[in-house]
Amino acid sequence: MYDTIVIGNGPAGITAAIYLKRFNYNPLVIGKDLGALENSGYIDNYYAVPHIKGSELIQKGIDQAKEFGIDVVTDEVISIEYGENGGFSVKALNNTYEGKTIFLATGKARARVIAKNLKEYEGKGISYCAICDGFFYRGKKLGIVGNSHFMENELDTLRKFTKDITIFTNGLDTNVNDLPVVKDKIVSFVGDSNHLTGIDTENNHYDLDGVFIAIGSANAFSFAKHLGLVMDDQQNIVVKDFQTNIPGIFAGGDVIGGLPQVAKSVGDGACAAVEIKKYLTSSK
Repeated sequence: MYDTIVIGNGPAGITAAIYLKRFNYNPLVIGKDLGALENSGYIDNYYAVPHIKGSELIQKGIDQAKEFGIDVVTDEVISIEYGENGGFSVKALNNTYEGKTIFLATGKARARVIAKNLKEYEGKGISYCAICDGFFYRGKKLGIVGNSHFMENELDTLRKFTKDITIFTNGLDTNVNDLPVVKDKIVSFVGDSNHLTGIDTENNHYDLDGVFIAIGSANAFSFAKHLGLVMDDQQNIVVKDFQTNIPGIFAGGDVIGGLPQVAKSVGDGACAAVEIKKYLTSSK
C-alpha cells in the first residue's frame, strides 16, 4: 500500500510527490497524459526557467520524480473507492492501487455536457455517480452520457440495476455495441418541477427515468461527486489546509481554484505534502 496516491502528474502532483519522497514516504503518481500544459505553448513567467514549452516543463518534472525513485504510472484512473482495510482503492484501466491517502491534482474539469437544464435537474434525475445512485433506479429506464472507458466503467455498475439503458455519445463513437446508442447532439434535459423525464436531442425525444453523466475521463468533478467532496459554486474542490471534507483526501492546483499558474500549483503541491505528512504521522 502506498502512503499517498497522487492523481495527476502536473506541477502540483509531481511537486507533492517529490516532497513526500523527501519526507521518506512512498508516493505513487498516476497520470493519463501531460494535461493542459502539453498544448500551452511557451511559458515565460516561471521562476528561473524562462521561455520553455509547457510540454517540456511538465516532462522535466516527471523525469525529476522518477530520478527520486518515485513510481510514476501512465494510466487512466476511472474510480476511487474506500479500501476494505482502510485507506483508498484507486481503479485504473490497467491496474488497481491501494493508498493510505489521496492527493487530487487532476487540473480543472473541462468536459461537461453543454445542454439546457443540466443544472436544474442535477440531483433530480441527473447523477454523476453510478455506485452512489444506481440503486435508486432498479428496473428503470436510464440514459448514460459518454463514450469512453470512464463511461464503460459506470455502465458496468448500472447494468446491475436495469437492462433498459440508452447510451448518448453526442456524436462520438463508442465500443459498446449491445445497447441502443444515440449519437445525436443533446439539446436539452426535460422534465417537470420535481424530476427529469427525458432528453431532447437535435432529432428526437427520449423518455427516461434518470440520466448518468460520464463524459471523457474521470476528473476532479466526477471524483468529487462520487466521493461526496464539497465543491463551491465554481466547481472547485473546497479544502482547508489542502484537505477536503473527507479525511485522507487532499487536493491542490487548479482543482481548488485560485490563480491558474504553474507557480501557484507548485506551491500547492509543496504545502499539501506538508499537510499530508502531518496526517500520516498522526494516523500511525
